[in-house]
Amino acid sequence: MNALLHMETIDFAGNPAKQRDKEEEMNENSSKRPGVSRRQFIGGAGVLAAAGALAGLTGCAPKNSSQGATSDTVTFSFPDTVQWNAEYDVVVVGWGGAGSVAAITAAEAGANVLLAEKAPYGDEGGNTRYCEQFFCIPNTYEDGVAFFSAMAEGFDSATDEVIDFMAKGSTEIGEWLLAHGATTFSPHAAGGESSPDSIVPAEMATWAYTAEDGSTMMSEYPVWPDGTPMNGRVNEFHQVDEPDDEKKKYWNLLRTNVVALKDSIDVWFESPAVHLVQDPFSKTVVGVVIKRDSQEVFVRAKNGVVLACGSFEANAQMMQNFTQRTNSLPIGSLYNTGDGIVMGLEVGADLWHMDALSGPWIKPKYHDVERAILSANIAGQRVTNEGNCIYVGGDGKRFMDESGCNKHGHVNIGGTWMSQPLPNVMWAIMDSTARNGHGTIAAVEEAELIECNSVEELAQAIDLDPATLKATVDEWNGVVASGEDKRFGRLSSSLAPIETAPFYALRMYPACVNCQGGPKRNVECEVLDTNGNPIPHLYSAGELGSFWAGVYICGGNIAETVYSGRKAGENAAKNKDDLAPVELTLASSNPQNLGNDLDETESEAQVELGENEYLGTGQGLHGDIQAKVTVIDGKVTAVEVVKQTETPDVTKDVWTVMPQAMIEAGTAEVDTITGATIASEGLIAAVEDAVAQSK
Repeated sequence: MNALLHMETIDFAGNPAKQRDKEEEMNENSSKRPGVSRRQFIGGAGVLAAAGALAGLTGCAPKNSSQGATSDTVTFSFPDTVQWNAEYDVVVVGWGGAGSVAAITAAEAGANVLLAEKAPYGDEGGNTRYCEQFFCIPNTYEDGVAFFSAMAEGFDSATDEVIDFMAKGSTEIGEWLLAHGATTFSPHAAGGESSPDSIVPAEMATWAYTAEDGSTMMSEYPVWPDGTPMNGRVNEFHQVDEPDDEKKKYWNLLRTNVVALKDSIDVWFESPAVHLVQDPFSKTVVGVVIKRDSQEVFVRAKNGVVLACGSFEANAQMMQNFTQRTNSLPIGSLYNTGDGIVMGLEVGADLWHMDALSGPWIKPKYHDVERAILSANIAGQRVTNEGNCIYVGGDGKRFMDESGCNKHGHVNIGGTWMSQPLPNVMWAIMDSTARNGHGTIAAVEEAELIECNSVEELAQAIDLDPATLKATVDEWNGVVASGEDKRFGRLSSSLAPIETAPFYALRMYPACVNCQGGPKRNVECEVLDTNGNPIPHLYSAGELGSFWAGVYICGGNIAETVYSGRKAGENAAKNKDDLAPVELTLASSNPQNLGNDLDETESEAQVELGENEYLGTGQGLHGDIQAKVTVIDGKVTAVEVVKQTETPDVTKDVWTVMPQAMIEAGTAEVDTITGATIASEGLIAAVEDAVAQSK
């Protein structure tokens, strides 16, 4: 009898007839085998439970012909126990920028690749489809090391090895893109006249700097977080065949390359990966469970699986759990819902950078979809270019400078750049001048706006205190009249009164470009377990477990799609040895009751008491405190602490200073030791207990 561990048959649309015939034959043969049940060893967690395997093998033990006895040992290779529906060399989960690069690299290395995409046709592309197509590129490797180190200052995960990988990988991006069809790869030459929909130039003041050659340059961080001047050492505005002009040239270049490799790359739309299939013995990931046509399809990945399905910014519950942000919205893809995080956890992956965000930005939402509006005013904090608008929180008060251009949501707090804190409830309060103005407001549908004839009515309509909101608006108009926002420092050029009825309220949301969190990986883009060891044959690329630890800068993730995608695809495509067969032997055990550590009778101190000696007990923070006390004529003459389990460094004086003080005073009524009150009081109680016994 062979050692096949049978799994329930899975039928799905397009399954070849010969495959179904084979499955039916296997089912029929299995039902005739004594002791072999039709177990499904691959469950929701995507792994084979060892206990279940042993139970299913009980009746499958081969005969030992030389001795004529039954053996309790069976040998098998785990992948042979799974009834696969499809097989590829490499499975890439997620068709965005990183998934594209990984699939292209693997296919060019000779691998047969499946690219499984959660979105329907036309929505594929992840955040790469939505972004500005900018790449952050250092001028030299040395500049890259200095820059990435500065952006991740203070984060232990930004090791020298990681920084080296990011710097080297970034400097090689242009060569790879040009080799894959880009005509040029160069910095975008910003310019042109301002239009009413453009960001007010003054709001970009913190982005502009004068280079050493006297030219005016633009950079999100002209001075790096560690204080180093940019001086043109890094440019985050490289584009494929610039200017991009919203044509998404990088994404389309990748898509063209994937399509050109259709003989080596199969693409499945509306096919989310739901589980990884992991050998429970070697921990090797051998395949993926993909939901396709409403059925779970088991896909063998002979050489590797690459998770490139984005992070979790479109999962409101994960945003609450990992970043403590409620009411958040994605700006880009709606399909980045943390699937790779769930699958990674199922196979024992460690997580990192879970609170590293590209955001939050403050944006309104589309009326018919849970996505923030991304308008031409892409980096601006204000919903309208007109100044007749302020932001208030759930308390009806202002909480920020509404002007300026956010730095992917990061603000300087006490000298440290971090994701800006925002209230859970935010409203834009404006008058009709701002409502009919320019900027993001032009894309807001009427259904998202609350309109009233007075500020007090508006407050009632949005459940704010009318008196507070009216006071806030009056205070704002006073700021406008003075020409200076002393509290928040809003640009004087953006100050305009809220005075022209009707008045409007627009709900604002913390919007995330993307999150960086996910399964931790090394510079080989291997996913690591909680002990820091690679999970065999499992890789990741892109924003899922990104290398960005601290401050994020424009173009950083798009650059990462290339260098992490290339490394993950390269390693996943390498031919792997077949998994060694596993020999299982049924164990014989005799479980016993090994006792209970809570036997409190054993906690009593074993003390011999002489004449006039008594054992007193008091209560400390960590348990009983017991002292042997000599009492003569009602006077304490000796104190010996015989049992205590208090914190040594905190209570050391209690056991030396206080007994001496008690002996000198002849009583337990002495001062406690500062910082160790509970232990002191416990010792006093123990001595008082002994004195009481002497009476």
